[in-house]
Amino acid sequence: MRTTAAGVLTPTDIHNIRHYVQHKYGDLPSDRRAEIVADAMQRIVLRQLPDFPQVHKMSVSTELLRSIAVRKQVPVHEKHIFEACLRLDYRDPQLFHALHEWVEQRLGVTIEAEVFKGIVEEGIHIANSPDVQVEAWDAVVGTVAGYYRMPDRVAEIITLPGIRNGRIGSRSKPSTYMFLTVALSMSTLFYGWWTLQPPTSPAAIPVKTGQPLVVSRPVSQPPDAVVQKYKNELPGELRYVEINKERLVQYLAGKSSLLAEEPYLSTIVNAAKDHDIHPLLLFAITGQEQAFVPKSHKDAKKIANNPFNVFHSWKEFNTTISESAKIASNTIVHKSQGRPDDIDALTWINTKYAEDVNWSKGVRTILEAMKRQIMSVNER
Repeated sequence: MRTTAAGVLTPTDIHNIRHYVQHKYGDLPSDRRAEIVADAMQRIVLRQLPDFPQVHKMSVSTELLRSIAVRKQVPVHEKHIFEACLRLDYRDPQLFHALHEWVEQRLGVTIEAEVFKGIVEEGIHIANSPDVQVEAWDAVVGTVAGYYRMPDRVAEIITLPGIRNGRIGSRSKPSTYMFLTVALSMSTLFYGWWTLQPPTSPAAIPVKTGQPLVVSRPVSQPPDAVVQKYKNELPGELRYVEINKERLVQYLAGKSSLLAEEPYLSTIVNAAKDHDIHPLLLFAITGQEQAFVPKSHKDAKKIANNPFNVFHSWKEFNTTISESAKIASNTIVHKSQGRPDDIDALTWINTKYAEDVNWSKGVRTILEAMKRQIMSVNER
């Protein structure tokens, strides 16, 4: 699970924007240059916000820029976004759904709506407790950790000041101990309660023991916990089929692709199988997003960790190929839901997966080309 604060707008970003504007628009009046800088900063923040109506997105982004980036002059993190969203009427169904989806994407877990509501309220309650000096986002992360992890795993996945390498340092504040105690207690109580719930209980978390949990956290090894998968509504042509791996390797090698090597190749194929997605669709997405990650690129090994550009890009979210393949697969299945019969599946996914309106056309072209060269006629 991603638990570290992810920078959305850092001082370095702001410096680079100002430097670029000064260099390109140096002949403009200073107030006009300031407007261009502010607009660029706001665009960066807007792209990271939940899918709220535009008026709410503008309200949140303006508040973040004014109170965090300008007044406090500190990086804008996802915790700031979350707390700003809570100041809206987040219980409004439209806002709640967008915030729910945003948190799922940020943490890389699937949470039922009612469970999410309880998690948010519990997180706010912990953050507002006078005995626990923890921000709302960290409290929610701790609560999710307690719900989705075994009790003895909580300490190693919560990142708080004073905790290093799973151990509490000598300078930790009492509030750190208090929060960890609360998280551990919630984890223990909830886990014991959950195991006693019948499968049909409306309060029970819809997780089946023994299935892998799709979790997103930038660590060296993929996690081994599990989560319920979204209902797959992809058409048959995009569902999983066995493919000739030798031909796939030959195709990718012809592109000088790092993905032709292990662990990348098998990891992507296995993720496709686990989520009932055509393996070539996942590879086609890497073709569209990163030209199949050519070995000649100076950052090839970093890009190969996230060739799908989940969470916006490989630069902003550099994890493992196992993590990114699972997240991309889960996102595709999730975004396949609710598609009208008269709309192409990739076009429908495009509206939620990528900002580029031509993304689906590119993916479709690459997918069809791969099918022609890798699969036999009766398999296409």
